[in-house]
Amino acid sequence: MSIEASESVAGATVSQKKLSGNMGALSLAMTVLAFSAPLTTVAGYIPVSLMFGGVGSPLLFVLVSVVMLLFGIGYVTLNSVVRRSGDFYSFITYGLGKSAGLGAGLTAAVSYFVLLAGVTSYFGVSCAEFHRSLTGSALPWYFYTLSCWAVVGILGYLHVELSAKVLLWVMLAEIVVCLGFAFGVLSIGGDTGMAASAPFSTGELSKDGVNIPFSMLFAVSFFMGFEATALYRDEVRDPDKTIRRATYGSIIFIGAMYTICAYALVTAYGSNVQQVATDSPATMFSLAFGKYIDVRLQMIVTVLVLTSAFASALSTHNVLSRYLFNLGNDGALPKFLSNIHVKHSSPFAASMAVSAMVLCVLLPFIVIGAKPELLYGQLSGVGTSGVIILMAVVNISALTWYLRKGRHEGVSFVKAFMAPAISGVFFIGLVTLVAYNFNLLAGGEPGERTWMLLCLIGVLVAGMGLARYFKIKRPEVYERLGRNPVV
Repeated sequence: MSIEASESVAGATVSQKKLSGNMGALSLAMTVLAFSAPLTTVAGYIPVSLMFGGVGSPLLFVLVSVVMLLFGIGYVTLNSVVRRSGDFYSFITYGLGKSAGLGAGLTAAVSYFVLLAGVTSYFGVSCAEFHRSLTGSALPWYFYTLSCWAVVGILGYLHVELSAKVLLWVMLAEIVVCLGFAFGVLSIGGDTGMAASAPFSTGELSKDGVNIPFSMLFAVSFFMGFEATALYRDEVRDPDKTIRRATYGSIIFIGAMYTICAYALVTAYGSNVQQVATDSPATMFSLAFGKYIDVRLQMIVTVLVLTSAFASALSTHNVLSRYLFNLGNDGALPKFLSNIHVKHSSPFAASMAVSAMVLCVLLPFIVIGAKPELLYGQLSGVGTSGVIILMAVVNISALTWYLRKGRHEGVSFVKAFMAPAISGVFFIGLVTLVAYNFNLLAGGEPGERTWMLLCLIGVLVAGMGLARYFKIKRPEVYERLGRNPVV
């Protein structure tokens, strides 16, 4: 692989600006949705949302789905105008300027990086526990983590359509298990002590112990991933149509599936669901699966949870590679990151850089024997917070663009202004919630790890400062920021 890489560096030219591919809407949707690890979410994280939302949680999932769809409308509208890869980086540049755009691009890269380090270490810990449950012993967690790291690195080095095929099959298996569980519970009827319509009753949300904002905060985090569709603009066929279909399809499908699965869990445990979620969130799904489906299939579900984590790592790796590729292509980061493999048409240099960065984070934990909970616990909360902040800023960017230019260009008022305005208010509220309750995402006592969130804000400010430096000292680089063509 090293020989091929050296040959590729020599063959890839700086003038080659774009990646290439022929992904359709389904492949793109599965590629980005793998980021959210649906089966892992249903088995391990929806119970956390139920802990705060109780019986009325499915209604909250419907509301969150509507808001995410409104975000998607503004996002797709902006994509059809900007017509550049780069996602948060290019979209925010287009509406708010190059300084904000570069700050957003670097913040996105850091956010996805800590998420990648987290999910890779989570895979290793979960795999070690699974191995130990089968044989009574297991290798250290980092053996499995490094195996995941190596396979993800190889797939990220190759053409994106190979990754898309792997993710497609993993996602289909996850979807079958999630929906099989949901419809299995609903066909039997679950706990009979609760009305079937109760989970969609607004009255359930006003009961004592229900915390709507916190439940919705976790629900939003389950949707993360679909926002990366525009990042693959150069690697899909008919970009405007494919990105639109993949974005809307991802939001609608994942929203429907999570709502149905949340409804199934509520149905399975009845009016006691909030207490069960509070007392034993980790075993909530597995116990219901064994009771209503078949306990003998638990092994398959456990294996699929592991493949779900692997798919999430691969999806995140590909997203981060493309952020580094775009930033390198524009000159904001070292130029070698923009090298494209002459055979695989992949951002191989950026992909290798991502693998090296993740290894640098993992090695200290391996060498000193530290527990990896910091990686997949606290730091993952930082990444989630970063994406939520950027989604809020994208809405502001869309509104700014509309007020400055869009309203004079015949763009739909509903799509370009109303949709991002409503979702913008929602996301600004979430950012405020995150700022005051960061411990919910990162763990620890209130205020104990606020410094992590401040570091993330520091990256945003540093990126803005770097853009100002480019404007003064390297104006040719400044002109290229935000995926602008070289003039």
